[in-house]
Amino acid sequence: MKPIFPKPESIHDGLDRQNLTKIRKRFLAINQDRLTRMRDALTVRQQLVLDAIPLLFHTNHPMMPGFESRDTPAGVCHFKITKGAVQLGRGIARSFTASQDAVHEPQITAIFVMGSVGTIAQSESSDLDFWLCFKPGLTREQLELLNRKCEKITQWALQCRLEVHFFLMDNAAFKRGQLSALNEESSGSAQRLLLLDEFYRTAIHLAGRTPIWWFVPPGNEHEYDEYTDILQQRRFLNSEDVLDFGGIPTIPDSEFLGASRWQLYKGIESPYKSVLKLLLLESYADQYPNIQPLSLVFKEMVYAGEHDIDQLDSYVMIYRHIERYLQVKNAVRRLELARRCFYFKVNYPLTRSNPNRDKTWQHRLLESLTEEWGWQRKDLLKLDQRNQWKAPAVHEERSLLKNELSHGFQVLKLFAERYSVEHDISAEEWSILGRKLQAAFETRPGKITWINPGISSDLTEQLVTFAQSAVERPGNIWSALIHPDGTLTQNPIHIKTSASLVELYLWCYCNQIVNLTTRYELQQAPHIEEGTLHRLLKVFANWLPLPLKSLDHNVFKRSAEPVDALFLLNVGSVAQAGLEQRGIKRLSSQTDALHYSGFGENLIISVDLVLRNSWNELTTRRFDSSTALLDSLQDYLKLSLPGSHHRPPKLQVECVSPNHANTIATRTRDWLNEIIHCYYGGEYMSATRYVFEMAGLFHILQFKGPRLITRQYPSLDAVIDALGDAQPSISPIYLDSHALVRHPLKAMCRAISSEGGGRSWAGAIHIFFQRAQDHTDVYVVDEHGSLVHRFYRNSQAVFVLKTLHYFFRSVIDRQTQLNQQLLHDFGIFPIHFYELKRDSRQCYVSEPKRVANESVVPVELELRAIGYDRGDQKLRFNFYCGDQFFSCDELEEQIYLVVAQQVLSRRKSREDYPLYLTDLDLTKCAHLVAPDARLTTSHYMKVKNRLETTLNRAIGILVKR
Repeated sequence: MKPIFPKPESIHDGLDRQNLTKIRKRFLAINQDRLTRMRDALTVRQQLVLDAIPLLFHTNHPMMPGFESRDTPAGVCHFKITKGAVQLGRGIARSFTASQDAVHEPQITAIFVMGSVGTIAQSESSDLDFWLCFKPGLTREQLELLNRKCEKITQWALQCRLEVHFFLMDNAAFKRGQLSALNEESSGSAQRLLLLDEFYRTAIHLAGRTPIWWFVPPGNEHEYDEYTDILQQRRFLNSEDVLDFGGIPTIPDSEFLGASRWQLYKGIESPYKSVLKLLLLESYADQYPNIQPLSLVFKEMVYAGEHDIDQLDSYVMIYRHIERYLQVKNAVRRLELARRCFYFKVNYPLTRSNPNRDKTWQHRLLESLTEEWGWQRKDLLKLDQRNQWKAPAVHEERSLLKNELSHGFQVLKLFAERYSVEHDISAEEWSILGRKLQAAFETRPGKITWINPGISSDLTEQLVTFAQSAVERPGNIWSALIHPDGTLTQNPIHIKTSASLVELYLWCYCNQIVNLTTRYELQQAPHIEEGTLHRLLKVFANWLPLPLKSLDHNVFKRSAEPVDALFLLNVGSVAQAGLEQRGIKRLSSQTDALHYSGFGENLIISVDLVLRNSWNELTTRRFDSSTALLDSLQDYLKLSLPGSHHRPPKLQVECVSPNHANTIATRTRDWLNEIIHCYYGGEYMSATRYVFEMAGLFHILQFKGPRLITRQYPSLDAVIDALGDAQPSISPIYLDSHALVRHPLKAMCRAISSEGGGRSWAGAIHIFFQRAQDHTDVYVVDEHGSLVHRFYRNSQAVFVLKTLHYFFRSVIDRQTQLNQQLLHDFGIFPIHFYELKRDSRQCYVSEPKRVANESVVPVELELRAIGYDRGDQKLRFNFYCGDQFFSCDELEEQIYLVVAQQVLSRRKSREDYPLYLTDLDLTKCAHLVAPDARLTTSHYMKVKNRLETTLNRAIGILVKR
């Protein structure tokens, strides 16, 4: 066929009606070949839908599919209702007639179908994208009627198992750069000129006007508007016969950057198709600033006389363009990947064709390409079995696809930076794209990778071996091996190594390598049984049903947040293994899994913590020590700090160990939920101290800013002393439900928290007492929650409480005078009294008691102490005994004996009974008593106890003389 190239330097001289006619015939011939190929790939019913499209939009017949209204825009330019069209219409609706549906002024200017149809890439599942071009100037109401008609035709086509999409197109608006007529998917997948580039090289004309772009020679594309104006003004072309979408001399850099971003989004889940389009866009970027769109290459070939429909196939052209680009770059591995992507996109398995049937044109074309690439039958067999690829092949392919997508992302960013491209991709969009790629492809310790983004349809194995490293050391390594023939006869294939069995098995589950029918061989795993793995699989299936739902784009606008947490207890560990080996069972009624049996054992030997975040990233971490539960708790609570208005991720606790599984899981679940309620329930402050017992030791949890501090104590007395430490802010005490069940502290915490939770601990002093024959036990909880215990011997409870009440009122009066904030916070500053008693179960209960506030000193002698610092950072005290003053500067270490002597001298008899301070002033030595110089009543109580003990000891010495 003779080339037709008018001289681009002279538009007027290059115009020739005969040449224009030849060009029209060439494009129409190519169009007919493509249309034939498209129809041949459809079923008979689907062909009926395709053939009926022009007729349906030309008419508004009430019995025809898509009818909406007589007022719906109709009439297709240059469409004639032939006898064949009438017969087609009556095959759909018997009452169809041509006369009553005649349209005088066509409102539909043209109908095109574009995309992969009519190409080597068309398949049975290919959908049809129609451009329904309408006459400019239609009202909004008319467009709405037309849109509803399109929707009804779409539904009718689905009944024929054909998926179609209609895009209403105003060619004049499109030429001006308005894409409002396109739907979200179309406008997102390509910018205007890139979309036009794809349209010009793939569109199949069905009815109406033809594109005027056909008639603009490739060399004149840069003066497209002037050329088309002359064609119509000089009547070489009738404007009623052509449609003008605009020229495409090049592609703006901003457009292929935007389109590349969209393809990267799509490539994360469907990489093969996106890799080809990304490579095409990358090759465009490499041509910058002299980008030659493929549509111009296509037009050059037509003008040059190329009529081989195979060479003009739009997908073959894409491949050829990519091939040339990568060969120049000497990117051999990338070219091989591009060829596989092309082969999979075509989806025509060459090794499965029927040798008794004639080869289709697709078979012949693809066969010639693969021969050109040097592919052997064994190569084709492997590719044609992709749906049955197992983990090793899928993992290798996924790595190549991941590298290609990551490479594309870096190329785009570098291009944008190098040329300072002005584009509509905001910093937020770059961030979102980076986050999506990170979630999909980033590898880090403990993260579960998803290796099968649509590569294979079945990775399931019949038999999997899990082997633990033979060397006993912390952090043993686990390996997974598969057996292709489902037996142990052949050498197994290694597929994955992990730091823990849970990480390895979760990876197998997520990638669907194992299911309920999979059998297991276990090596060097004495504490794992096949039943354990089956139970673990059910846990995973319940916690993380597959497949995961696709995430909304907006999720990646925010940083990843933890969503779900799974605590797996004792996987690969056996509780009480040593006892059971000796044949010893539980030795008492103590069934608390944290403090089990008479041995007080902690049954939680190991914890595997699995986390899922809002980006669907899965991470695992194993804790395998005596502090496994505490360590995993630390990790879990770090995910959401108290007071941040975010609760920790949703919690699930499971134990698949054969020993005490239910006891362990239930206790741990309750324990964790109590801690969550304590710190995140809204009732208690973050400084709350959570007390529990584990393995014979007492523990206190408390947040110090963002850090969770865990302290352990060997005895009950030690933990009571620790609870007396001064607190800089309100710090309630929260007891684990299993801790100190028969200790007074349980009743005390219940009494204070009963009304307002942690808030009830603020702004008041709580005094608890227990009567006995020869002593009184007293517990004082100050306004910040510090607990001070005092044992009063040979003292009546009423007398002790009255002196305490008087003492604290004196202290509070002084404190509020120095710090008006206390008055603002606490008002009157109440002091509450409770009596502790035992119930029938020998557990403590508390009863509120009223102790009158004495206006006079409740003792025979008022005794006051005043602390001070002489400048040497040593705490000293002066005393007032009644009105008499005793100076420590003068008496030094003898002051306690002197004061004791004075007290004895004021008694009617020199009896040895306790004395009590009635007042204490620490204002001048606060920096020695409280490092932060913030005194609380617990500081006063502790100093009071110390001074009274010293003075009473001195009295005892004097009485014995």
